[in-house]
Amino acid sequence: MRYGEWFKMYEVPANLIAAVEEFVRPIAREAALVEDPGGNTRRKSHVVWIKEANLLAPFLGLARVANREAEWEFEIDTLEPMQYTEYYAGDEYGWHTDQARTPYPDMRVRKLSFSIFLNNDFEGGEFDLEISGPNLELRYVSFTKLAPNSAVFFQSDMWHRVRPVTSGMRRSLVGWVLGKRFR
Repeated sequence: MRYGEWFKMYEVPANLIAAVEEFVRPIAREAALVEDPGGNTRRKSHVVWIKEANLLAPFLGLARVANREAEWEFEIDTLEPMQYTEYYAGDEYGWHTDQARTPYPDMRVRKLSFSIFLNNDFEGGEFDLEISGPNLELRYVSFTKLAPNSAVFFQSDMWHRVRPVTSGMRRSLVGWVLGKRFR
């Protein structure tokens, strides 16, 4: 189901990012490794989960604005815990979507996703968002070296990836917005 804009971009207010960074600063990062059935690495990074309602609420508000302005008009009502992610040299997240195969027990599904770029002093680590099929020349849009605090909102069933970081550390904040399942 594709209507409205492919993605919507915003600059996130610096005070929201500062609050998140202050929160995650003292927390140990968890290794996040996902391998495919053949043992190949699909994802390698380090994360901190953000569950605090006072930090999540403003980001849900931003998602509601993106939902309206991009003309998706999904019924959305909840933001899952956000993921603060650090990618070091060699880290990546291969092509994937954010939607699960089945709804959560409360019948909610991921409808919108967002990725916020927190820095740009690294090499590699491009964020690619597929906007057409694999047989077309222009398969995806690539976001490289965006200004810190730049956010990309998109529908959760869109394929996307983070290419391997070649030097430095890429930091991002990722979120998933839920609503009752599609009918």
